[in-house]
Amino acid sequence: MWTDVIPGVLVAVALLVAPGAAALLCCRVAWPTALVAAPPVSLALLTISTLLAAVVDSSWGPLWMLATTVLGAGVCALWSFATPWGRRTARWSPLTAAAAGQYLLGQVIALLFVVPLFLKAFVEPTTIAQRYDNAFHLNAIETIVRTGEATPVDTGQLLRGAVYPNSWHTAAALVQELSGLGLAQTVHALTLVTVLGVWPLSVWLLVEVLVRPGVVARLVTGPLSLAFAGFPLVLLDWGLVYPTILGLAAAPALAAVLIHLALDRALLDAPVRIAAIIAVMGIGVGIAHPGAALAGLIIALPITILALVRQLRGPVLGSLRRPAGSSARHASRGWSLRAVPAMDLGRAAVLMVVAVGIMAVWATMAPSTDTAPWTAFQSTPQALGEAFLGGAMSRFTLPLIVVLSALGLLGALLGRGRDPLVLLAMLGPVAVYWASSAAQDAFWRNLLSGFLYRDNFRTAAVVTLVAVPLVVAGVETLLRGLRHAVTLRRARRADPPRPDGALPTAAALVVGVLASTALSWHVSSDPHVQARFETVSDAYRTWEFADLVSGTEFAMFEDLPEHVPEDGYVIADPWEGGGLAYAFGDREVSRIYMTVERTPEEKYVDAHFHDIASDPRVCAALPADQPLYYLDLEEHRLGGNEIEDSGYLGFEGITGDTPGFDLVHRVGDVRLYEIDAC
Repeated sequence: MWTDVIPGVLVAVALLVAPGAAALLCCRVAWPTALVAAPPVSLALLTISTLLAAVVDSSWGPLWMLATTVLGAGVCALWSFATPWGRRTARWSPLTAAAAGQYLLGQVIALLFVVPLFLKAFVEPTTIAQRYDNAFHLNAIETIVRTGEATPVDTGQLLRGAVYPNSWHTAAALVQELSGLGLAQTVHALTLVTVLGVWPLSVWLLVEVLVRPGVVARLVTGPLSLAFAGFPLVLLDWGLVYPTILGLAAAPALAAVLIHLALDRALLDAPVRIAAIIAVMGIGVGIAHPGAALAGLIIALPITILALVRQLRGPVLGSLRRPAGSSARHASRGWSLRAVPAMDLGRAAVLMVVAVGIMAVWATMAPSTDTAPWTAFQSTPQALGEAFLGGAMSRFTLPLIVVLSALGLLGALLGRGRDPLVLLAMLGPVAVYWASSAAQDAFWRNLLSGFLYRDNFRTAAVVTLVAVPLVVAGVETLLRGLRHAVTLRRARRADPPRPDGALPTAAALVVGVLASTALSWHVSSDPHVQARFETVSDAYRTWEFADLVSGTEFAMFEDLPEHVPEDGYVIADPWEGGGLAYAFGDREVSRIYMTVERTPEEKYVDAHFHDIASDPRVCAALPADQPLYYLDLEEHRLGGNEIEDSGYLGFEGITGDTPGFDLVHRVGDVRLYEIDAC
């Protein structure tokens, strides 16, 4: 039952919120902002805890996370309360308690309608995603739990690489240890908290910074954030790229902090604090997925450039043009930076460093992706239309989302003050999506979307990060128009003006709650939306011949400890899902993932394995001090892989009559052999 997952959900919420909130509160960040901005900071502390454990050669676990949280919060508290600079720092509060309460109320209403769809999509608490990358992700979690080796370098070594962004895996390992759940249940708990908790919290902060909506718009933000064809559904029903999902869920908070830095001059009154917060949040999002962190930076880039231009045209150039002396006789001839106030010059320098830094990172993370499987599939007008009107990958988009997006664009183009900000925030993600889905020139595709492997699905998800603020702005434009119409009507009828005060606020709350309820019902009951969730469930159903692991193979994994000793070494074809014998069978396997680079000796074994009794070279390449077993799985290969292409021809045709192989257990068509030839 899904109620079995509740302990994991509670642990995941505590893990992703409490550490970051504690550190931010000690940095003199107001509690509503500290709570919604906490997940990226918690992810950074999680990574720091793994590094500290590795430095002292200790096994990482929950106590290391607790110690790192205390250490991080303590350092922040010392700076904030024990130094004259910290004590003079005002509390940072872009999100008020009232606003946070309104967002929360709307989100709770949305969850009441949407959570059943997600649970139905995941089928059962014990299912796993039958997708390509999941073979590695599940084994990485199990490795961290077993070994206590949890740094990004440790996880990278599983793939025989250098570094792998692994905060999702370390978070899942902690959730599993603290909740006592099984691996599949742990993944479900963390996924639910990510898409229904971390994602809404981050979006609230970005919406507040960009739009500053009223009561009604805040209350409908919850259902709107879960109404798109893009994030998170476009990643849930395609690749189940869990690290990317976690990174993108937290990225709006990073973008919001950068945008607030660009817009609020007062933030530079405490430069150490804001620099530390941005750096730590960037690490947190980046160690979930570097591309997600860059997506957050790209959202903030146009607004940062605009703020820089305004700063240069206003205070800086204005000061340069003013005479330095008090009279014309003593006036300065020419321009001198000495005439510019230090704060104005410093703010311009900070904005320039941020803008240039983002562009440099963007260019640096744009490798050649000519071998990537994703290609342009639509025209430029189609791509831009989808991006600006709430679509993704030619999938069905709710008409309401299209209308509100159009209203948001209209308000941004015709409005004043903050109104254009949401359109500026969209420019970067839209360019990235256009490059991956419509650009024909490889240079632009690599430059703009290479950091996400020019993957159409990931870039479509990035657009949703700014599409939500756009539709909320559309709600504000609609409400503004209605208020204006009512005012004009009352003016024509010479009605007395309605007094301000508690009644309008109470009325707005009632209207907002009703609108949020109606919108949540509309989204959850739409047949196209339900069909999309049904598509997600296809990834979790264990068919007779599953893509990754079938029900029969799961049964064999559960039986492995009865037939294979603890020091046993299981040889299996990873393209048939054999690598997951490590995660679910609790035994060492020859290869945990399909694309792990193989040595020449390993390739030879894979090509000549059936000749083990007659070819000494095969035995010589296998562990000599461990009992050897061969797990013969069902005849399905992940992603349509051909055995000739992957080089595992030596696994074909092995039976109990093959010299060197002794059948010890069988479940359906799945067989376990003990190797007695070595």
